[in-house]
Amino acid sequence: MLATSNAEIKISEDLDQETRCGASIEADSGSLTVPNSGQTIAPGSICIFTIHLQTTNTFRLNISSLDISGGERDEDCSEAAVRIYALTNLVPADRRESYTFCNDSPPPPGGSFYLSGNLATVIYQASQNASQNSGFTLNFDGIAFQPIPTIHESSYSSATSGLIRYPVVGEYEPNRVNTWLIKTSDANSNLELDVIIERVDIEECGNGSGNNTCLCDALIVYEITNTGILEERARLCGSTEESLTIEKLGPNFIIAFFTDYIQVPGQGSGFQILYAPFNSLTTTQPPSTTTDRPPPSNYSSSCGGVLEGIEGFIEYKLNETYVNYERCLWTIRTPFRSNIQFDLLEAGYEHLHDNIQIWSIGKWCEFDTNSQSSYFAYSSSTVAFVFFQSDGANTGTGFKLRFRVGYDYDNSHVYHEDQSIVVENRTVARLPESGLIQNKELSTLSVIGQNPYSGLDWSMNVNITTVDLEVDADGNCVDRLHLYQIVQRPIFNHLKRYTPYIGICRLSELPSETITGIGLFAILTSGTNTSSKAGLALEAWQD
Repeated sequence: MLATSNAEIKISEDLDQETRCGASIEADSGSLTVPNSGQTIAPGSICIFTIHLQTTNTFRLNISSLDISGGERDEDCSEAAVRIYALTNLVPADRRESYTFCNDSPPPPGGSFYLSGNLATVIYQASQNASQNSGFTLNFDGIAFQPIPTIHESSYSSATSGLIRYPVVGEYEPNRVNTWLIKTSDANSNLELDVIIERVDIEECGNGSGNNTCLCDALIVYEITNTGILEERARLCGSTEESLTIEKLGPNFIIAFFTDYIQVPGQGSGFQILYAPFNSLTTTQPPSTTTDRPPPSNYSSSCGGVLEGIEGFIEYKLNETYVNYERCLWTIRTPFRSNIQFDLLEAGYEHLHDNIQIWSIGKWCEFDTNSQSSYFAYSSSTVAFVFFQSDGANTGTGFKLRFRVGYDYDNSHVYHEDQSIVVENRTVARLPESGLIQNKELSTLSVIGQNPYSGLDWSMNVNITTVDLEVDADGNCVDRLHLYQIVQRPIFNHLKRYTPYIGICRLSELPSETITGIGLFAILTSGTNTSSKAGLALEAWQD
């Protein structure tokens, strides 16, 4: 996730120069050449740049080279274009200054053109038939003096989910321009995002006509379409406890926050924005699935699986009779939140001997249907595991369990992946499932034996074959692995921590490479300088 600070960010370098198709630039003058030396831009790509003038105002621009067509006629610049927009809260969206150039609609020959303000975005739509020589060079400089210099801060991210909280603490400062460029199309050009804007507390003032009440301070969300056109999706100011959800936003967007130079006591505490792939934050119904591993839903009526969202339900055999020796394990993920509340809404299972157990890192609780005080529970984590078990005696009916997020956020991890595997035959699994560990990752893998309803005379074996995690120069763990064993025990806590409380980062630190029980789950966390590490690999089979 993203979290800003007051530290100045000059230009983002979170992607290699050879593959990055965008950047955040802070300078009073310069040249932007696309593609850069040694860079290859794929046909049909969208490149996005934000430019912040530092001590000057008003852009003077000229394009010294432009050849972006793929050989086709393009009089309306719909196939390939360089588009330049002024970003500001001082004019309505329909009066925004902009330019569009292409081979059949070129810029003024040898001349300059001008753009108001101190913030601009440059968007390059590459032709589907672009050659290796396709590209342009844009030169810019600021020509007007700023009597009251504006402080600029910008960032660039390719993460497909994240949290933007501004300011991190306290009230925001006057006379600032902040931008967050989110560009995920390099990984998935068809990605759709949910963007939730909440805790908005921003100074509000207008021009007297009531047409624009966000002239003082404003938060604006711009979407960049798959044809490279900038569209304003939301403009907010004032104070509200209600959240705004923008569904199915494209993979590329800009968040811009403008504040004026007047210091007003109590002017506002800012805002926070949560974004993630469409449905992972707002879905309310279980989706139909046709793939081997369905996408996470926030609802389950099956015996186990992965649930993800800010609120959801498990309805397992509700008003139906379950059987003896049931074992069901669910992973609950609430992206970027720091705690989860569980409410047992309905339950008919046998008191004490059958139960629901909830686990997170280092913590455990259990639902007892005969105790009113245990009808709710809290997990101080962004991820938790729910385990339902029945013994070999009396049975009952199932349950309805709700989970919902708390008010606070966890901004310590950006990436996550959750796998839930039921072992029928010999199974091989990896965490992460493919590729390498990413920086600031918190991912999980649960493995449980197929539910045989056959008593206690069975077990599942797990052989840990690989633990490949980052260590620093002194041999200290940068990445950590936590393993938990689910064992056959009567009635209460079936969880047994298999690794030390602080986790491990080497295979040699395991008590044994083979773990026996009825299930196992792993939690993998990474630091900020992980590189080329494969994570965890295991093999599981059932006796």
